Amino acid sequence: MRSLTDFLRWLPGIAPRKAYTLVLGGNLLSKELRRDLHPRSDSLFDLVTVVGPDAAAAILQAYRDGRLPMQRGKTVEDAPEAEAYVRDAEPLLDEIRERKRRKDCVNDVSLVRESDFHDHHLMNSIFFKNAGPGPGRLTLAGIEVDKDIRGFSSNSGKTTGYESTFTWTGSDGVRRSSGSGLPSEAFNRRNDEERTWGLHE
Repeated sequence: MRSLTDFLRWLPGIAPRKAYTLVLGGNLLSKELRRDLHPRSDSLFDLVTVVGPDAAAAILQAYRDGRLPMQRGKTVEDAPEAEAYVRDAEPLLDEIRERKRRKDCVNDVSLVRESDFHDHHLMNSIFFKNAGPGPGRLTLAGIEVDKDIRGFSSNSGKTTGYESTFTWTGSDGVRRSSGSGLPSEAFNRRNDEERTWGLHE
């Protein structure tokens, strides 16, 4: 899906910042259509909003009706990219359905698919909810998946970074794993036997 900012850029002549504010904070969209505006990701640091086909269609119609703020001297024109985005809605709807499934599978593990195992962020959420914060084992998509955790202390010893690793034998019989990778603490002096001298225990 495209970001709301990108979609608004496809509408010639609008005042983009004012239009953005109107869409998000005004009464241009109904409460139901507002649900078709989605965060781009689950990260708290990602503030980008993406627009689904229903909200996009409503914004495009508002543009055609002259209800969006325009730059001085500009008039409504054809917006072929925006029209194509609205017209080709099925892939967008598939993406929205998939996003919803992935979100719901944290609380309902029957929705988990084997392909989800490679997404360690999603797997962390699933395990935290259904097996607790530490190591554990869950049967997902008919496959036993193990979670292991390793901690790495900071040089001061006051904080700890963690590496989480998920391992399983796939439906094809191949042993696989995915994980978060080593945290930055893993590369400091305290976690290197040759460089640990002089640190507080």
